[in-house]
Amino acid sequence: MEEINKIKFGTDGWRGIIAKDFTFSNVRIVSQAISDYINSDLYESKYLKSVIVGYDNRFLSEKFATEVAKVLMANNIEVKVSSTAVTSPSISLYCKENNCFGVMITASHNPPVWNGLKVKLQYGSSVSQKVIDQISDFLYKNSIKIVDQKIILADVMDSYKKYLKTIVNINSSTKLKIVIDSMNGSGLGIYESLLKKNKIYSIRNYRDPLFSGVNPEPIDKNLQELKKVILKNKADVGFAFDGDADRIGVIDDKGRYLPPHIVFPLILLYLIEGRKLKGKIIQTISLGYISERIAKKYLIPIEEVSVGFKYVCEKMLTEDVLLGGEESGGYSIKGGIPERDGILNALLMTEMLIKTKKKLSYLVDDMQKKFGDSYYMRKDIKLKNPVDKEIFTSKVKEIISKEKNVKEIRDYDGIKIVFENDNWLLLRPSGTEPVLRTYSETDSVKNTKKLLDFAENICLNLL
Repeated sequence: MEEINKIKFGTDGWRGIIAKDFTFSNVRIVSQAISDYINSDLYESKYLKSVIVGYDNRFLSEKFATEVAKVLMANNIEVKVSSTAVTSPSISLYCKENNCFGVMITASHNPPVWNGLKVKLQYGSSVSQKVIDQISDFLYKNSIKIVDQKIILADVMDSYKKYLKTIVNINSSTKLKIVIDSMNGSGLGIYESLLKKNKIYSIRNYRDPLFSGVNPEPIDKNLQELKKVILKNKADVGFAFDGDADRIGVIDDKGRYLPPHIVFPLILLYLIEGRKLKGKIIQTISLGYISERIAKKYLIPIEEVSVGFKYVCEKMLTEDVLLGGEESGGYSIKGGIPERDGILNALLMTEMLIKTKKKLSYLVDDMQKKFGDSYYMRKDIKLKNPVDKEIFTSKVKEIISKEKNVKEIRDYDGIKIVFENDNWLLLRPSGTEPVLRTYSETDSVKNTKKLLDFAENICLNLL
């Protein structure tokens, strides 16, 4: 009964600590549940009973992928395993092109001791909550079947590279100096292979399951080496990708880390002004106001959704969406699959620099001159016990009602307080751990810190 408590599906799959939770035994249990789902009446008949299994550069990922395949084959499901380590977006693309189900062995941006299993659906993106729940219901229902037979391999990356070339228009040779930080993840070498004639400096471009001692998450504190290489070589831009390359981190020519609240509207502005495209904007509640101001200027509809790319994906499947994004650095553009893709967005920003012939730092500063300064920060507050979201939100509302300069309160995912000057504060209790996540964006570092301190005081008074 001990192992039952170890397997709990999250947003788009299951993650655990290697050898403690993420074991070969537990991988077989999850694989059997996936097999039972595919063989059930819940699995839509329009989809092939076929699965592509991919894996990243983490410890034993290729071995775990093989184990998944053995269980699926024993359940009479056609299976192929990627012939090399691959990115999550490339597996999503393969699913769409081949009308099949996908399994990706990765723990994305988590520390090296973690590994995981992401589920991908036939429309080319992360699994819906409905399907996650259905697969979860099959856990431990049936005995595990497994066979030891030859694994059929598939070249996933060739098709993915061709896809990237169709989405992004990049000259074979430019005068840009570019630094790529693959963070030892499975995205290494892909960007470079598409711009072979350019001056590209590559760092952490080899497999290392320990990720050079840095978590493979492309955020400011993990990109100090990237900044140094950019400044040393007077490079125009630096791009970093997380462990499975579905997220991007960006450093400009001045060595400044650009948070998602700058990168997302920058991409949006280029799609509107540079590519002359139209469509709806979808962003999670933790993204900011520059994109809202851009939408207002160009009379483009914009909608905010709960945190989690699956909510962005749902909109992209049913509506004409120009750009969808989340606060963690995952963006999806019109014309591509409804999936986050760090490498695609790096190529798109490269296209932007080529076409505008402007420095990235200039484009960032110019955007903020036109639409306002943005200083975003996030702070996680550890609690003694998990908090009920609804009760917490209700209590915060009561406190905020006494504030005079509040323009709007959004309470569909935690509570977001929008002030008269568009500055905002978001408080989101975690549903699974004793943590209160606080986010803020204002027109100055001082004001952002002030709002985060205000959130912490609320926490101290209520909890």
